[in-house]
Amino acid sequence: MHFAIVEDLKTDQENLAGHLREDLAAHGETADLSIYSSGEAFLKEFRRGFCSAVFLDIMLGDGMTGIDTAWKIRELDEDIPIIFTTTESGFALESYGVHAMDFLVKPVQAKALGWCMQRLRSVLAAPVTLSVRTVDEDGQTCNRLVLLDHIIYTESIRNGLLIHTTDGDVKTRQSYMEFVQQIPKSGRFFECSRGLAVNFSFVSEVLDSGEIRLNNDQKIFCSRRKIKETRNAFHNYQFMVLRNEGPGC
Repeated sequence: MHFAIVEDLKTDQENLAGHLREDLAAHGETADLSIYSSGEAFLKEFRRGFCSAVFLDIMLGDGMTGIDTAWKIRELDEDIPIIFTTTESGFALESYGVHAMDFLVKPVQAKALGWCMQRLRSVLAAPVTLSVRTVDEDGQTCNRLVLLDHIIYTESIRNGLLIHTTDGDVKTRQSYMEFVQQIPKSGRFFECSRGLAVNFSFVSEVLDSGEIRLNNDQKIFCSRRKIKETRNAFHNYQFMVLRNEGPGC
């Protein structure tokens, strides 16, 4: 799963993210969290299939309001669950105009979020997937859905991209940049070399030499100039996972 949080205040961002991580851990789940401080910043990256749900502050600061942002979201995706957060319960009526799934009053409380998440789990009928262009046996171009959680790493090849997954390799005519734009910017996926992106959830170790050891005993290598950056990104990801799991989990 991948959730987007659009909140302009850091305290609200941290409060909601913290409760989300606690709820996910309690259910034995993990999810990517992407945080944005404005509607404009979120809409620059948003596209259909980008995330599982959006937690959106109605009372955003300067720029677009949460309601305006929600209408733009609906122009691109009619189905994605939108959960509004605000200190003003009087905005609840407006939230129904964009078919919001829920409405949370800030500061968001764990119990209220728990009810929201229970409903959200029933709404999310399918896992997060990415759509890629492939060629079928007849040489015809078609779209294929690839599970985000199954991607191990991707690499540029001649005339396209090779996606290594737990279900086998997928060749696509999409460019590396086209594909990477669909991946959540949450710290789980990292570009460790030009045209090479790895899913840290399948990595066991990143060595000083630049060797990246995968859980399936494969090895890939990051570029020399990105060794330190890759190691730091992997350590940050490990810390995030431990924080999400919490003590005793």
